[in-house]
Amino acid sequence: MKNQLFITLLIAGLVLSSCNNIDPEKIQIVSHQTGMTGTMRGIDVVDEQTVWISGSRGEFCTTSDGGENWIFGQVPGADSLDFRDVHGFSDQIALLMSAGPGDASKIFKTMDGGKIWKLCYTNTEPKGFFDGMDFLDEQHGVLFSDPVDDRLNMLVTNDGGENWTRFHPELVPEIAKGEYAFAASGTSIQYDPSGGIWIATGGSVARIWFTPELGKEWTIWDSPALQGDGAEGLFSIAPRSTIRVVAVGGNYQNIKKTGLNVVKQNRVGEVNWEVPDGADKVPFMESIKWVNNSSLIACGPPGVWLSTDFGESWIEISQEGFHTMDISENGKTGWLAGNKGVVSQILW
Repeated sequence: MKNQLFITLLIAGLVLSSCNNIDPEKIQIVSHQTGMTGTMRGIDVVDEQTVWISGSRGEFCTTSDGGENWIFGQVPGADSLDFRDVHGFSDQIALLMSAGPGDASKIFKTMDGGKIWKLCYTNTEPKGFFDGMDFLDEQHGVLFSDPVDDRLNMLVTNDGGENWTRFHPELVPEIAKGEYAFAASGTSIQYDPSGGIWIATGGSVARIWFTPELGKEWTIWDSPALQGDGAEGLFSIAPRSTIRVVAVGGNYQNIKKTGLNVVKQNRVGEVNWEVPDGADKVPFMESIKWVNNSSLIACGPPGVWLSTDFGESWIEISQEGFHTMDISENGKTGWLAGNKGVVSQILW
């Protein structure tokens, strides 16, 4: 009986392992026409059927049937705004975050699939250039901007984005001189499944920030990622858990530069961050997402890259450039968005 149980568990483990493996040869990237015309840096895959995408010129688009049909629109009076992040709660409810200096950073909300948009928040800090937002659930979310008073400007909502307030600045550590975040894909701030908040920064230093909950102590790690120049640093972070985190970046003015563009946690002894040996050829990347427990996909202007071994090694799967991406929660499909209205679905 014990042998039979062992064999059953072994087979189950092998099946699970094979389900987690992605065959690069079977990956397809299929282009979609959505009506978008500008640069897109915000995307949220709510489920296999529902996707929201945001971009420059005040544009957005959404599908509720897996990309068969798209609703395209422009928020009235927002044609000068650059919507660099979007969060979808359903096919009807979504938030748009614009990024820019001062009052160019705003939050809009729709409750009817994009027909009507309500302005929920306008930034009043001259230095408060919004960088990204994320939600733990349908009510609780966090947003941050470039430093205000030498600290990251953290905003919180407890009502699904209807209202935002600045989190106590005295409970946020001071930022290093010349350190900030990039609003390249809306993924430089992310929740992990347990509710911890992760932030990736760049500029003078490229660091990883973590707190298990706002109001509790922050841990800030130095990273070996490309840094020291205003165009360099970490642009996106992907926490699968508190012990499985990978971040990507590079230099947006030298997108082909390789060597120090991927970092991952090393928890042998004291936690630190390392550049995996198999990531030395990865160029500048702006967004990274987990597909399953072992595989990740990253994208940037130079193309799309895949790792099937927790971020240790990487292979190029497309040379088409994108700024942002997201994966459905069940890991069955993904979407990418880039310049000039280019939106593609990635299948495996």
